[in-house]
Amino acid sequence: MDFQNFLNNWDAQYKEAAGKIELFQPELTSSWNDVQKTIFAHVFYHARGHFHDFLWYVGSHANDKETKDIVLKNIAEEFNSSARSHEQLYIDFADSVGADTRKALICDKYHMQFVREFNHNHLKWLHEHNPDFNFAALAAYEKLDNLDYTNLLVLVKSLNVNNKGKIFFKIHSVVEHFAPTYDKLSRIWDESPDTVKKAFAFIGENQLNMWRKLSELIFNENKCTELLNQAG
Repeated sequence: MDFQNFLNNWDAQYKEAAGKIELFQPELTSSWNDVQKTIFAHVFYHARGHFHDFLWYVGSHANDKETKDIVLKNIAEEFNSSARSHEQLYIDFADSVGADTRKALICDKYHMQFVREFNHNHLKWLHEHNPDFNFAALAAYEKLDNLDYTNLLVLVKSLNVNNKGKIFFKIHSVVEHFAPTYDKLSRIWDESPDTVKKAFAFIGENQLNMWRKLSELIFNENKCTELLNQAG
């Protein structure tokens, strides 16, 4: 199997697995009540809001300028130049479903254990592997942007989110964070296909596991109500 065929097959397998998760079935998510929508915004914040730790680790332990420049470009894109940052765009989405996520990073009452494990798994895996493995993991995570956010855009549309609330997901469904990693990733593949395969397998499995648990939580109406009441 050549490099491009591997990427195509990985995409197809991930899409198939993700499509089986209720979270990505709009005919089901369209029935969510206001509490479920609010809890989704709060909990999903922590599934995406701690990616800076991943980037910091990869950039801090990189041994080449190319990797560091890719990480810095990614961070710059998150800030979005003079426009609203991606963080602010997510807040717009959260506001559209009645969730205030402005204090999420300093008041993490919605940072569920399974999401903590999801984020911790990334850092633990990076710590246990060398820079080539870590770069491949970053590339895999970036490749998921278009796959996951295409699904998530369909999800938020099913929730009748207003146009302002959709912008965060529209941007990420078309963003090209993976493209800058392609050349170096292909060189890693040429030297060690197993490095790329193992990194992509880890990222895909960790991500799908998180989606399954998030889906299970949100579709449990009683649990969502309980969480909202506990949070005050």
